[in-house]
Amino acid sequence: MDHKPQFKLDRRKFVLGSLALGLSATQLRAASLDGGRLEAIVPFGEGGGADSYMRYMARVLGKKLPGEPNIVIRNIPGGGSVVGANYFDSHAKPDGKTMALASTSTTLTYAMRHGDPEIQFAAEKWVPFLASPVGRVMYINGSMGIKNLEDLKKNLDKELAIGLQSPTGSDMPTLLSYELLGLKVKPIFGMDGGDSHLAFQRGELQINGDVTPAYLQMALPLVKEGNAYPLFTFGFQGETGKIVRDPNFPELPTFIEAYQFMHGKEPSGPAFDAWMTLFQMAVMNSKVMVLPAGTPPDILALYDDAVKTLVADPEFQKEAVDFIGNYPQLIGEPARKSLIEATTISEEARVWVKDWLKKSYDAEF
Repeated sequence: MDHKPQFKLDRRKFVLGSLALGLSATQLRAASLDGGRLEAIVPFGEGGGADSYMRYMARVLGKKLPGEPNIVIRNIPGGGSVVGANYFDSHAKPDGKTMALASTSTTLTYAMRHGDPEIQFAAEKWVPFLASPVGRVMYINGSMGIKNLEDLKKNLDKELAIGLQSPTGSDMPTLLSYELLGLKVKPIFGMDGGDSHLAFQRGELQINGDVTPAYLQMALPLVKEGNAYPLFTFGFQGETGKIVRDPNFPELPTFIEAYQFMHGKEPSGPAFDAWMTLFQMAVMNSKVMVLPAGTPPDILALYDDAVKTLVADPEFQKEAVDFIGNYPQLIGEPARKSLIEATTISEEARVWVKDWLKKSYDAEF
């Protein structure tokens, strides 16, 4: 593919001028990415949601980058994404040849274990170029006779069993949401999504929460049969920064609306501050593609332009629904701002979460 400039330029002056600005010849070549082989670090094993997402994005993004480079996936699992994140932080050069995927568990672990010597990466210094939000829907078993928030408020004394993997993993936002609403939830830990859905269908679990793709695939059929009822979503962060209704479920109230209904007031305090940080992690930064710290502006611009072209592609818009959901993608500065919000939690909120986990579930990070 010919990428020669379409305008006349004295190449010697261009190179010398660039070197004078502090760019090496290596950086100049890297900025083109022509014919290159790029590496994408996935801090999880093969076959999971993060791996599937990255493999899809690698295929479509490579076609939009200059030279259509081949993006090779490198899985480095361990420590809830800590091993892979540490590797990326210490080995990736800011030359545009290595990217990584961060997910909810990455930002959650980083925010809650900040200062832990095992956390050797600095997520807030990474340079995001694409953040893919994904919503969450909370719903209840039809056998409970509860169809909406009004019914739920009348039955706060009922114990509601829910299946979760752990109190400190990516299920924590769901668990905290029910806690703040004042529900009498009985979590059963050690259950993955598939196990939870089977137990829910058998009536062994009374309440659940899913990311949008899982809800549409596994829970929505139950809703249509009258065997489950959606209660609320986490919502979605609108352009003004406020949480608005999930664009995929505009008929359902957000968590904030549910809180207002259950308590008659606006949510506030360290518990809600913690929820807001978890919202950024779980919804707005469900999957984030990042370049290493120190990536120069010219290289970053290549990725920003490629992603901008990608998300505007009608074919991608149609196909991507099955892979990343039907949500607006965050690109450029909005993506970078969003990651900062997902990796920043006040000390007061962090302490509240740790105390809550220890007191309620004898768990800690």
